[in-house]
Amino acid sequence: MANEPIAQARSAGAPLRPLISVVVPVYRSEGSIDALYQRLVESLDKISPHWEIVFVEDCSPDGVWVKIERIAESDGRVRPFQLMRNYGQQRAIQFGLSQSEGDFVVTMDDDLQHRPEEIVTLLSALEEYRADVVIGRYREKKHGLVRRIGTRVVKWLAEKTVGVPPTLSLTSFRMMRREVAHAVARIRHSNPVVGYLLYAVTTRIVNAEVEHDPRRVGTSNYTFRDLIDYFLCMVIDYSDWPLRAVSGMGVLISLASFSAAIFYVYRWLSGAIQVGGFATIVVLVTLLSGFVLIGLGIIGSYLVRTLRQHGPGSYVTVRTSPHRTARSAQQ
Repeated sequence: MANEPIAQARSAGAPLRPLISVVVPVYRSEGSIDALYQRLVESLDKISPHWEIVFVEDCSPDGVWVKIERIAESDGRVRPFQLMRNYGQQRAIQFGLSQSEGDFVVTMDDDLQHRPEEIVTLLSALEEYRADVVIGRYREKKHGLVRRIGTRVVKWLAEKTVGVPPTLSLTSFRMMRREVAHAVARIRHSNPVVGYLLYAVTTRIVNAEVEHDPRRVGTSNYTFRDLIDYFLCMVIDYSDWPLRAVSGMGVLISLASFSAAIFYVYRWLSGAIQVGGFATIVVLVTLLSGFVLIGLGIIGSYLVRTLRQHGPGSYVTVRTSPHRTARSAQQ
């Protein structure tokens, strides 16, 4: 595996840090964590002797933390972190990225549906395509019905809101360069979704075909409620669709009220309306309603722009720098 991209990473980054970091969010995986660790060790040792595993235990209610502590005590390459409360998979991954030290960072699930043996597949694709991120695309998905529906909905929303290409599959089994991982970790978002934050950092993202195994231990933590939460997250946190809808409705109501005003004025002038003030009230109510909705849309648009000043799109990540290259050469 000692080809040009790895050689460059090694020369730029001092030999003390690991080549590969594997970030694993852990929740309700007491029955699979030992097998996952053993398979990771066997797979990573074939790539390089310098690696680390970052386990982020997301306040799991089972006894998985005891097993992680035991693994870490016997292997110094395992770095365990236990969160004080359940923050959710995405925040756990983002925290794990912030703690990673490897030149290449892998994220994967803890349920053995992602094969540790295919980390080398992601690394090969990263080198072949000179990409910043490689995401595993499943040859055949082994998710349950709710998860499959959720995946399709999220993919469609990602295309419409974030602008992810329809040909790109987003999964949680991926490898990225260290600079990308730390850039994603620095982003502060009220509802982070790592896949979308990656696309905010870089567009040099490709897919690599991988296998997807059925869950052998326990049941999926993905529920219909998670599907609803993802939908609301994408529509509200990653798009301005609601504001556009309100603004569009305001414009339509204003046009309708203007047309109604002309109609009722004509009816009043022709003597068809005998009730005093009726035409005036109708016209004013419809006009004001349209103006209010347009105003809400405009104010909301300014709020969105203010929030985006500190969102994913406000960060600039530098891939290469002449100054950095010069310093590296001097060292």
